Order: sequence, then C-alpha cells, then structure tokens
Amino acid sequence: MSDWITLLLDKLTAGIPVVRMVVATVRGSAPREPGATLLYWVDAQGRTRSQGSIGGGHLEMRAMEIASHLLNPTAERRHVERFSLGASLGQCCGGAVELYWERFDHLSQAENLARVDLLRYCVMDGSGREWFLNEQQARETGLPAPNFAGQAGLLRQGELRYFIERLADDATPLWLYGAGHVGRALVQVLADLPFRIHWVDSRPDMLDEAVQALPRRSIATLAADDPAEVAATAPANAWHLVMTHSHEQDLRICEALLGADRFDFLGLIGSRTKEARFRHRLLQKGYPAAAVARITCPIGLGGIRSKLPAAIAVAVAGELLEQREQREQRALPKGSTRALGL
Repeated sequence: MSDWITLLLDKLTAGIPVVRMVVATVRGSAPREPGATLLYWVDAQGRTRSQGSIGGGHLEMRAMEIASHLLNPTAERRHVERFSLGASLGQCCGGAVELYWERFDHLSQAENLARVDLLRYCVMDGSGREWFLNEQQARETGLPAPNFAGQAGLLRQGELRYFIERLADDATPLWLYGAGHVGRALVQVLADLPFRIHWVDSRPDMLDEAVQALPRRSIATLAADDPAEVAATAPANAWHLVMTHSHEQDLRICEALLGADRFDFLGLIGSRTKEARFRHRLLQKGYPAAAVARITCPIGLGGIRSKLPAAIAVAVAGELLEQREQREQRALPKGSTRALGL
C-alpha cells in the first residue's frame, strides 16, 4: 500500500478531514509526474499540515490555497484546474499540468483505496460517483480505457469527465542486508524514495538501535541468525543489497540468491578486489558464469570517490533510481504517453 494511503487512513481514523492533491496530467516539462500526491489537513491544534509534494514552488503554494478552501465541508469535494508553468506562477519549467483535488471527510470514503491492482474512476460531475474495477471490467462496463502510462490521468467520455488512477503499490521491494554505518545511512536516503525496504541483520540489538534512530518506522525489519536463509526465501523479482559486517556472510547471502535464481537486482558492497575474489569463489563453487555476472559490485554511481557512509548512500541510491527508471522505460507499452490532457 502506498505511503500516502496509509497516512490518509491514519488521519481519517483520527477524525481529521484531508484534502488530497494529485498531478493528473503533464504536458511538456513539469517538476513532478502524474500520480504525485500531496496531502493537506489541519491538525488538532489548528495548524495546517502537509505531506508529499506535487512539485513545490508557487504551484504547490497555490494548490494548498485551493485545498484550504476545499476543506470547508460545504465546498465541492472534487476539483480540477490547469496551470501553465510560466511567469504567472514564477516557475520556468515551461510545461503545463492539471491538478486534481479531492476532500476526504470520513474513513469510509478512503477504505477502498487499499485495494491494489484496480482502476479507480472518479466522476467530475459533483455526484461523488466512483468505481473500483480491473481493466476488463472497465471495458465491459463501457468506461473509457486509460490511454496513459503511469499512475493517473484525466479522460472525457461524452459529457462526463473522469479522474482515473491505478491503485497499485509501485514501490520496488528491496532487501537490505546489514545495519552498519552504510546500511543506516542508506535507509535514511531510501526512506522517502519508491522502495519497500526489508532490513535484515544478524545482530538484533544493532538493528533495533538503527530502527529507533529513524524519523519514520514504515520499514520491515528482521533479525536473523543466518540472513542467507532469509535471502533464499525472498519473493521473486525483489532487489537485494548485500552489505553486512562479514565477508563470509555476504558470500553466503550471494550464494543463496544465486541458488534461488529469482532476484531482479543484486548489489554487493565492496572494492574491485572483493568483486574479483567473490566471483572467483562463486565460479569455483559451480555457479554459472552468467548468473555470477549478474552481481553488481562495486555498487553506486561512478565518479563519487568519498568513503563517507552518507556519500556512499547517496551514490547507491542514485544507482538504484537509475536502474528503476530504466526498467520502467522498458516496461512502457509502445506508443504510450505519461498522461494525456483534455
């Protein structure tokens, strides 16, 4: 489940109305992609709060002004508005975006958002009508099929206008082995990026200490006597970063992942010397050369030589984001667009 849905449900459970803002369409250059979300509410002390981002700057400031108005229960519940990102907003992106606002007053209005792998159709006619369907059901019902890639878009069919979004947790599942200095720094960087982190270490006290130091706790942790056993049972197509305190433990984790042969990405922290030794040992143990070649070592963007844990974390996070975007581009249907305006 996406982090914004978790936060929205938490606020509504506490009886706090929330306005959600979403980038619905993009034309040209824009600071955020369709589906980017910002939540806005007033806390129990009367202070305005927000979490997320739809691009910052004057665009976001104007969007929150509108959200403030929409918090009034007598205001419209759903709203769409187009913005040119030029001089009038003090933003020089040069493109245009359409933003979608929706007020949630009660928990019942948001509970279905946790239903992943469905399309959500919201009708922009003041009725509050919405549907949760898979793509086949949408076709059978006569609703317009999404003709955009990504998480959200706006479409028109006859006299009706729809905001459509894909309810899917698109975060990449990432297993991180090691709660040392680099592991801790890396989790700090990745916590607000699209990765679903599972943090594994054989030292429960160190792992617990590391988690307590985090500003947020939405990270799964597992203290395991043998992290290689955890690696062997990880789901298919998960990503793995191996950086424990022990070279032998690192090697056993790599062996477990190669043996299971269902990972999508395997990164190993270390020098070129460690890389050569690991590859030699794994080949000696009989692992196929093509499988061993799938291990990425060293990890991190090239050109960053600093050995500071925070610097290594930034370099590794950059490589992961690069890998993720390359996979997304390869997965896009031919001829698809990020979003189509109306």
